[in-house]
Amino acid sequence: MQLAWFGILFSACLLIFAGCEESTQEITTEATMPEKKQKLLENLTLQANNGETLVINQKGQKGQNEFAFLESKSSVLEDLSVTDVNGVKSIKILVFFTTWCDPCKGILPHLENLKNQFGDKIAFFGIPIDDLVGEMENFKGAVQVFSEENMLNIPLILDENRVELFRTLGGIEGVPLIAMYRENGEYIIHYLGAVPEEMIEFDLSQNLQNLEERQELQNFKEKVQ
Repeated sequence: MQLAWFGILFSACLLIFAGCEESTQEITTEATMPEKKQKLLENLTLQANNGETLVINQKGQKGQNEFAFLESKSSVLEDLSVTDVNGVKSIKILVFFTTWCDPCKGILPHLENLKNQFGDKIAFFGIPIDDLVGEMENFKGAVQVFSEENMLNIPLILDENRVELFRTLGGIEGVPLIAMYRENGEYIIHYLGAVPEEMIEFDLSQNLQNLEERQELQNFKEKVQ
């Protein structure tokens, strides 16, 4: 009986890994940067093409000095704080992608569905990285063509500070890479690959419900004071 259950579990794991390979575009160029000591990000601004500005800060672990050794890309994403310069209270979702990535194209309609469903409670920001993982003559032109062909409606971050964020991450393992942060900037979760829309929807619903509960509690405390 134990051997039978082990066989079922092993088969399921193989299916999961196979699915991940099909839904993720691997990046094997400059994204696989050698690990090195880097200064923690502090008030790094990312300007979107719709005028919005994000502020990125990196939290150091206990016992670290300001030059933290970046052990993994996942831990760096978890240590980031992502807020809006104007203090907009919405869940921020960073979408790293390339214009030549088929899974990236495939997930775009699902992101649009989520935006229509949750409205101003969430904010997507696309971060194209074509020029950071290979040579590209007309980066902004290629992004514009990609946006028009795929009817991309989310704000895009194209400024030079992408380079510093990318270096801090030590590159990324593949695209699309989607990282989600609470209204106060705290990390929630990230996904690598074209994950099901329902998975992202569930995580958004849970966190938005928690936000409403925190706001109700705060309002109650203000009333009784």
